Amino acid sequence: MRRFIFFWFVAGVTTSTDLDQWAQFKSKHGRVYTITQEDRKRFSIFKDNLQKIEHHNAKYEKGEVSYALKITKFADMTWDEFKDFLRNSFGDLIEDNSEKSYESRLEERNEETIVDLPTAVDWNQKGAVTKVKDQGTCGSCWAFSAVGALEAQHLQTNGSLLDLSAQELVDCADATYGNMGCAGGLMDNAFNFVKVKGILTEKEYPYKGISDYCRQKQEGFKIQSYVDVANQDEKVLAKAVAQVGPVSCAMDASYIQLYSHGIIDRSCGCDNARYSLNHGVLVVGYGEENGVQFWLVKNSWGTGWGEDGYFKLRKNDKNSCGIATLSSYPVA
Repeated sequence: MRRFIFFWFVAGVTTSTDLDQWAQFKSKHGRVYTITQEDRKRFSIFKDNLQKIEHHNAKYEKGEVSYALKITKFADMTWDEFKDFLRNSFGDLIEDNSEKSYESRLEERNEETIVDLPTAVDWNQKGAVTKVKDQGTCGSCWAFSAVGALEAQHLQTNGSLLDLSAQELVDCADATYGNMGCAGGLMDNAFNFVKVKGILTEKEYPYKGISDYCRQKQEGFKIQSYVDVANQDEKVLAKAVAQVGPVSCAMDASYIQLYSHGIIDRSCGCDNARYSLNHGVLVVGYGEENGVQFWLVKNSWGTGWGEDGYFKLRKNDKNSCGIATLSSYPVA
């Protein structure tokens, strides 16, 4: 016991508050490190992230940055480890799928239809968005992104909001459709699967968080087609969100590991190039806060991350984090 206490305090920078927060973090997120050396390593990373949060939030309080940070379930990861967790490389997937011929159409800019858009939209308020899910350690963000857009279309077509099965997409919309299960996928490929095979509800095909064999025994909800939003055009994306419903989007999520609240912008360091896209999300609306326009985005990292599982991303800011680089929606 003496040796353990000596280790923590010999460094001279560890406080009882740090230790308390570390214990609370491990308890909350089920972290159990059976090897002392690994616990020490993770605690060191955790402390580094605490310092990062404190430094960033001091700037937030001064109005120097537009968003705040907090301890999230990723707080014991280095930045490189978090990027590895994101896993999905949309640029590589697009290249791998370049020879596939799927029937989709492109929504391009029409200035006449764009000028009359509402100043704010939130599909939550219209009852078209299900609760926030948690993808766990599976790289299934693409499936949850697609499912969110499909759920809204199911509501508009059948009059009921149902949780649809992300697990079915992980298991069944497989390599045949250009996806890799928990190793990543494309929302367009998911839409193509649902067009052909349909999709069951979460209750019928519950989420496991692993890639498994396909257990689809019946067809579910089908769509007629899907639409790709014009590349990097935020005005066309806004039109789709306002007039159609929630839109599936890819983004560079490399810098939102510890996001708490506020409006993320390009100052975080994110990129808008297609090769930098590494996470699938769902844009459910847009609005303005303190004179700054933002996208309202639903994530799939549980309600403990961000603002109850959501985040705001600056809108009309040169395509922040690539939110309008690869976006699409289904048509029921």
